[in-house]
Amino acid sequence: MLSGLSSLEIGRLRMSVGYGTHKQGRPLSPVEVGGLLQRARNAGASLHDCAKCLQLTGTSQLSRFLRVFELPADIRHLISWGRSADSIGFTTAVQLTRVSDAVDQRAMATAILEQGLRTDEVRQVTQLRQRSGRTMEDCIKEVLAMRPIVERHYVFIGAVGDDSVEAILAEMPQGKRDALLRCGIKELDIHGASGRLGDKFFTLVGDERMNRKIVSQGKEAIESRLRVALRQGLQVVDRGS
Repeated sequence: MLSGLSSLEIGRLRMSVGYGTHKQGRPLSPVEVGGLLQRARNAGASLHDCAKCLQLTGTSQLSRFLRVFELPADIRHLISWGRSADSIGFTTAVQLTRVSDAVDQRAMATAILEQGLRTDEVRQVTQLRQRSGRTMEDCIKEVLAMRPIVERHYVFIGAVGDDSVEAILAEMPQGKRDALLRCGIKELDIHGASGRLGDKFFTLVGDERMNRKIVSQGKEAIESRLRVALRQGLQVVDRGS
């Protein structure tokens, strides 16, 4: 057992980070893993205790989860196990933690989604930023200029903006939050978009169709309508539980 965690939470940790978990569905996101590990540490468990409980041979991987958990709140919900158009893969997120400034981290996260920055490109940008002292934006442009073709995506970040809704979302696993957001995207007919939902922020990533929808209706209107859709979706979930 680990201090501060229930047997169910420990079981979910083992299913998410143990040997061979890539072959099955992981119940926790990387950030959710980091959150449980941090809670165990706050309750007195060491990283070695965590590794032993999870049947891991070392603590280096667990340290990565903790570093990712320390990223800004409006980035954490974007982190998934693998890379996709609307998320940041765990390996890439680990590279993102090497960026020391939160403003730079947000700029890099946006570039990962908009420009599809790969892990090696994130590493290049980070090294260039540290060595040259130039702005993050300039470093990103230089690395992108090395590509033969640049593919652009559009990113829209909104706030949940409702304390009661945020409290409910904070208790939901990442997968259920994302499913709730997908329903909202469908209800608003935002074609060409997908997204991720945190407890305080949501992020949409899409193609020119999504961009035209946002430009035609306005960012504030889209944000407001998605907030309503999320509240309504939670009411449906509550009635069904």
